[in-house]
Amino acid sequence: MTNAGNPTTRAQAPLSDAGSPTIRARRAPSPDTGTPSPDAGTLSPDELNALVQRQFPDYAACRVTDASGTHLLMEADGARLRTRPGGTISGPEQAGLVDLAAFLLINARLGRPTPMALTTSLQISYLNRPRPGLLRTHARMAKFGRRLCVVLAELRDEAGDLAASATVTYSVPPTVAGQGTG
Repeated sequence: MTNAGNPTTRAQAPLSDAGSPTIRARRAPSPDTGTPSPDAGTLSPDELNALVQRQFPDYAACRVTDASGTHLLMEADGARLRTRPGGTISGPEQAGLVDLAAFLLINARLGRPTPMALTTSLQISYLNRPRPGLLRTHARMAKFGRRLCVVLAELRDEAGDLAASATVTYSVPPTVAGQGTG
């Protein structure tokens, strides 16, 4: 059965030269939509690191080195993370790193700490065995909506080898009228 006659069928995104769908940047929404543009007051790496220290003491090994409304780079001292026999960083630790990077990116984009932004889905593929050492997580915003945000994240080891790739979806609480931004 074909959807050729269905006018509501969405067109597929064009493919880049590498064969993967390209992500098109959207125009900044109008001020009345409630969705901030990527250039709106984002949290700095120092503000995000302070948030980690306050809210996530278990992730003291993590440090945000770069952040904007569309991407975030976080480093972690893998020697301080849990390992499996054989010296591999455990899968739950890897998933925690990409989840934390996605959470911090969303908070950076919102421009304020939002502890009630909650993970609704985390799909991760473990590709290589990361050993203790410097780990880098690069997260980029794929979709930023009023209620749902989708973040694509990659975890790389000290040699730059891709250890894990993840898609993380977050539910963001609606802004309550009259509520402070702090």
